[in-house]
Amino acid sequence: MTSISDLFKVQIDFERSHLLFPTMIEWLLAAMALAIVVTHGPKWLAQLRGASIGARIKAWEVDKRRLFGCLALTPVYFAAMEPVGSIYPNTGVGFLITSYAYGFALSWLFVRDNDRRKTLLMALNALITPTIVWFLFAHVFRITLP
Repeated sequence: MTSISDLFKVQIDFERSHLLFPTMIEWLLAAMALAIVVTHGPKWLAQLRGASIGARIKAWEVDKRRLFGCLALTPVYFAAMEPVGSIYPNTGVGFLITSYAYGFALSWLFVRDNDRRKTLLMALNALITPTIVWFLFAHVFRITLP
């Protein structure tokens, strides 16, 4: 039988605790994708049903380089986080290193007309933002990161 004092005890499984943040993000992204499909899917299907093949292709005018680049980079980011983090477990190094690379790669992918100044700003942002997030999660909230 458990007592009231048992409710205030916290046990952390350090073997799996670092998976909390990536799992939350994955579910959030899946929920947002589902919301987009539910809200816009019927309209898109209606537009494409009566159109010819040429019109269907033209209707899908998106920046394919950025779309598929983002879709390729994101799973690589999540997949690389744990192996890189296993170098120094429960320190957040995996999160830091992969977030530096992911942040810079996404910035490089989405910013138009990259020059030296923009590249420097992208690099600074890719270094500063994950470091602040890592500090908040690891030291303020005491949440382990991969």
